[in-house]
Amino acid sequence: MAELLRNPTTLAKAREELDCTIEKGNHLQESDIHRLPYLQSIIKETLRLHPSAPFLLPHKAGADVEINGFTIPKGAQILVNAWAIGRDSATWDDPKSFIPERFMGSEVDVR
Repeated sequence: MAELLRNPTTLAKAREELDCTIEKGNHLQESDIHRLPYLQSIIKETLRLHPSAPFLLPHKAGADVEINGFTIPKGAQILVNAWAIGRDSATWDDPKSFIPERFMGSEVDVR
């Protein structure tokens, strides 16, 4: 909600999509989500910037492995930093900005 309050244009687009898709007086149902691509993009962008868990589940290295010049020994615990991935400028244009449009047309399921 904070991202939508900081981005009133995005909030207005979401409201317009909801008004055009959901009949007046009806409540939004989970089954309606597939008809709301902009809302799906907002959810994806929110999870990119604010993952529910900044680190993914820990893994253990099954064998000694070298990655980018670093040796990870067999049995070492590995944590993946989802928060950092979501803000990686090598992956995302303007990674610190809330831009739901970057996910328009994405086939990633938000459920």
